[in-house]
Amino acid sequence: MKNALDRDALIFLKTLCDTQNLVNAANQLGLSPATASRLLGKLREAFDDELFTRSSGGLAPTWRMAELLPQVRTVLDDYERLLEVSAFDPKTLERVFHIGCVDHGVVFLAPAVARVASAAAGVMIEMSEITNEWPVQLRTGELDAVISPMESVPPGFHYLKLRERSCSARLVCRPGHPLLARAAQKGGVTFEEALSCGFVEITWRPTNYFRLAKSREEEAFAARRVIVKTPYFMGAAKIVSESDLLLPLSNLLADWCIEQGFLADLPVIGHPPFFNDFEPKLIWHDRSHLDPAMQWLRGMILSAVRDEEKKEAEERTGG
Repeated sequence: MKNALDRDALIFLKTLCDTQNLVNAANQLGLSPATASRLLGKLREAFDDELFTRSSGGLAPTWRMAELLPQVRTVLDDYERLLEVSAFDPKTLERVFHIGCVDHGVVFLAPAVARVASAAAGVMIEMSEITNEWPVQLRTGELDAVISPMESVPPGFHYLKLRERSCSARLVCRPGHPLLARAAQKGGVTFEEALSCGFVEITWRPTNYFRLAKSREEEAFAARRVIVKTPYFMGAAKIVSESDLLLPLSNLLADWCIEQGFLADLPVIGHPPFFNDFEPKLIWHDRSHLDPAMQWLRGMILSAVRDEEKKEAEERTGG
């Protein structure tokens, strides 16, 4: 059993999970198919489980293997950290960081990208769509971090608020929208005038958090006429820029779109924000809490975002 559970065996097990193909896993690790087959047999004996079963897509992990995978990843990560030189140097770092977020998340990653690229030429940041499974993906290492305004974070997870001030949303439309002339005359439009138009709705991820926000909409706004639904913030902004549809959009993205000239503010008189204020967070799991590379990346993202926030505050106050 001890021979079956050495580091090379665990690397083989992880690679087989990733490829779900015995020959491909063997090729990646420089093993012959026969050697890989014998190693899989030893692992099956060690864990008293088939570990993988044949399916139309290749070798599918059994329930036992799915349970083992997070532990295998953790053991291998701990082993790598054990061998790391204590002094962390981003210039020598070669790594892909996987960040889960909606496309709106680029607002928080963009300020840090130039700094990361300059400090660590071997680093790549890969963004992927956040799903309801984000806690599992952080636990298993499929994701390194998540950017989301999640209201609560489960035990075993950590987070940093990406902005000191909460974020809010406002109503936007295309420049030249018919309601803008009325708004210019009266200082804004009424809630009823806004509801006379069609809307774009962003069905953002994760869906369980989106449904929670939907349940809090006031009745009149929930009954608005939705013409287009899309999970993409940037796609929604593009649709609004070329139509007479309206869109409640976070201040962060609205400011950028208005600066670019393809959206405009539509002030609504005597109406509270269309969505509750939210706090964007950078979230990660215990497994990467002490990882020097992740500590460095988190610091790069937070400092870049906070610098942007400080610049915005100075522009508002003329300082």
